[in-house]
Amino acid sequence: MRGSPLLIGLGAGATSALLYAAAASGSPLALLLLYAAPLPILIAAAGWRHLAGLVATVFGAACLAVVVGPKTALYFTIAVGLPSWWLAYLALLARTGEGGVVEWYPPGRLVIWCAAIGALLVAASIPLVATSLEEYRAALRELFTKAFEARGGTPGLVPDADAKPLIELMTALAPSMAAGFWTASSLFNLWLAARIVRASGRLVRPWPDLRRIAFPNKAFIGLFGGFAGSLLPDLAGLVAELFAGTFLMAFALLGLAVVHVVTQATPARGLILVAVYGMLVLQPWILLFLAGLGVAEQIFGVRRRFGGPPGGPPATATANLP
Repeated sequence: MRGSPLLIGLGAGATSALLYAAAASGSPLALLLLYAAPLPILIAAAGWRHLAGLVATVFGAACLAVVVGPKTALYFTIAVGLPSWWLAYLALLARTGEGGVVEWYPPGRLVIWCAAIGALLVAASIPLVATSLEEYRAALRELFTKAFEARGGTPGLVPDADAKPLIELMTALAPSMAAGFWTASSLFNLWLAARIVRASGRLVRPWPDLRRIAFPNKAFIGLFGGFAGSLLPDLAGLVAELFAGTFLMAFALLGLAVVHVVTQATPARGLILVAVYGMLVLQPWILLFLAGLGVAEQIFGVRRRFGGPPGGPPATATANLP
């Protein structure tokens, strides 16, 4: 995979802008394309340094400004371009420690950044919809009501069933779920981009042991502060809920890392992991259990009992810094 950062950035920006613009159709497939929009920028920034990511962001926004409009270009820059560039920049950040050993930016901190950005982006979209909590929920309620009416009723309910309770539940959970899904999709895109760049031979940092990710102690602030702040009135409580949702997702990932470590000496490890990942797809409530396991790891260090303390990525003696 050769090419100059400028050309790679131009191509990545055009591709990312096309994926972002495709979401305008409103179909489920288009929504998936929207969440895939950061991937080209992440690949460009991870493989050709952050300059290529900046070029991709600027060029993608310019394409959208010309073809769609300046407002869409602004949304693309804030929601897709800059977060993707920043995450890739951090992923390649390194410093020289004692003995000339290069210390790379810890993967656990990247997870925390994804959680914080996910909450902030959804919070930033709230003023575009309403100026109060009631107005915001009313807008969501109307959106879900129209969606159910367009599909001819509520799937899974008997014909005469009242869809109102389900709509109210979705109205209450949708913001936090959207922020949590953004966090999960960002982490997946970052992982996939790194794998693609690694396969091309352009990944300058060694691949970290993701089973050993560790969060800074202040990560608790995002989780418990979010839950405590959700008791606040009006939009302040809603914004706190967003942080609670995204940090819950982050701690669930930490809990999943614990599962990988504690089962490594178990003969039925493969079966256990398949069951856990299968339940994540079929029964998403297991995220609560995994998040609790992640909190236990943060407090008690569960993994230390199963093969050494948690650590960061392996170090190398040389590296090309971004």
